[in-house]
Amino acid sequence: MSWSEFYLIVSGLITFVLLIIAFPWLRQKNHAKQDSLSNTQIVKQRLAELDREVSEGLITEHDKRQAVDELKLALVDESAFETRQKGGAKLPIALGGVIAIAAGAIVYSQVNQMQRVTQASEAIDALPKLSQQLANGNANNLSQKDIANLALAIRQRLREEPDDDTGWMYFGRLMLSIGQEVQAIEAIDKAVSLSPNNTNNRITLAQALMTTGDVNNLERAQRVLLSLLGNNPENDNLALMTAVVSAQLGDLENTKRYFAQVESKLSPESDMTMRLRSRISELESQSLNAPDATKNSPSEKDDTSVANASATGFSVTISMSEDAKESAPKRGFLIVFAQDATSENKMPAAVLKMPIQGFPLTVQLTTDNAMMPQYTLASLSSAKITARLSLDGDVSVSEGEWEGTTLSPVVSGQISSLNVTVDKEL
Repeated sequence: MSWSEFYLIVSGLITFVLLIIAFPWLRQKNHAKQDSLSNTQIVKQRLAELDREVSEGLITEHDKRQAVDELKLALVDESAFETRQKGGAKLPIALGGVIAIAAGAIVYSQVNQMQRVTQASEAIDALPKLSQQLANGNANNLSQKDIANLALAIRQRLREEPDDDTGWMYFGRLMLSIGQEVQAIEAIDKAVSLSPNNTNNRITLAQALMTTGDVNNLERAQRVLLSLLGNNPENDNLALMTAVVSAQLGDLENTKRYFAQVESKLSPESDMTMRLRSRISELESQSLNAPDATKNSPSEKDDTSVANASATGFSVTISMSEDAKESAPKRGFLIVFAQDATSENKMPAAVLKMPIQGFPLTVQLTTDNAMMPQYTLASLSSAKITARLSLDGDVSVSEGEWEGTTLSPVVSGQISSLNVTVDKEL
C-alpha cells in the first residue's frame, strides 16, 4: 500500500466518522424546524376558527380575546422551550467531539507503529550500502544497529520477494556473521533450493555447515563439497575445504587426497598446513594401531577397548555463579562437551547431554562419550571443557543460554578431576 492510498483511506474514514456524529444533530434540527412550522399553522387555523365562531354567535368577543391570549402564551412558552433545548445541545455535542478527537489521537499514537515504520524505511534506504559491506566480508565492522537495520530490511525485501535467492543468501551470511548458525543454514538452504545451480550458494552452505562443528553438518558439508569437486576437480579452494572437513571427520583417505592437491600451493609454515599435516599423522597413527588389537582374542579385545574407553577422561564438577542461579534456564538440557584446545577444530571429542537438575553436579566425560570412534578424548593432548545450559539441547549457541569453560591437559589412562563454573551468558 502506498502512502497516497493510506492518506486517502484515512481521510475517508475521518469524513465517515464526522458524518455519523453530525447526522443525529442535523436530523433533530430539521425535526424541530418542521415542528415549529406545524405549530404556527395550527395557531393560524385556530384564530380563523375563533373568528368564525364569533360571527356565528357561538362565543362572545370576550371569550375570543381570552382564547387568543391563551394561544399567544402557549406559543411563547413553546418558543422558549425550543430555545433552551437548542442551547443545551451545543455543549454536549462539542464536548463529545473533543473527547472523540482526543481519544482517537491517543489510540493512534499508541498503535500507529510510526517509529517502527520510520525505522523500516531507514533500513531499506541503507540496504544497498550495508549489503555491499556484507558482501565484501566486512561484517565485523557493522554495529549492532547496522545489523538490526540490515536484518529488518532484508526480511522486508524477502516478504515482498520470497523467491529472491540473493536476499536469502545475504540474510544467511548476516546470521552467520553474528553466530546464529541455525538461522544461517536455514536461510542459505532456502537460497540453494531456489537456485540449485548457483555454485557460490552451495559453497557458502558448506562453509556454514562447517562452522557448527556438528558431525551431521560436517558430513553434509563434505557431501556438498565432493559434489562440487565432481564438476570442478581442479578447484583448489574446494579441495582445501574438503581436506579440512575430512580431517575434522577423521576421514584419512579424503584428507590425504585433497591435501596433496593443494599442499604445494600452501606455505609450509602456514597454520593450515601444519594443522593438516598433524591431523594426517594422527589419523595414520590411529589406523596403524588399530590392527594390533586384532591380535588379541575377541574377549581380550573387548576388555581392552572398554578399559581404555573408561580410563581416559574427566570427572567434571559443575557449579553455578550467583548471576547464573538467578538468570540461567531452569529447564532444558545440560550439555558437557570437550574440544581440542590446541587447534581451531570445533568438533567435540566427547559430548554428554542430560536434563537440567540441581547444582553442584558431578558427571563423567570420557572416551565413552565420543561422537566418532576415531576422534575421542584419547586423541587430544589438551582439552577445552564446556558446560552449557541449553534451552533446545543443541550444541550450537542460542540466545539466553549460559555456559562455563575450563582448560585441562588430557592424561591418557587417567580420569582427571576438574571444576567448571557456569558464569557466562551467551
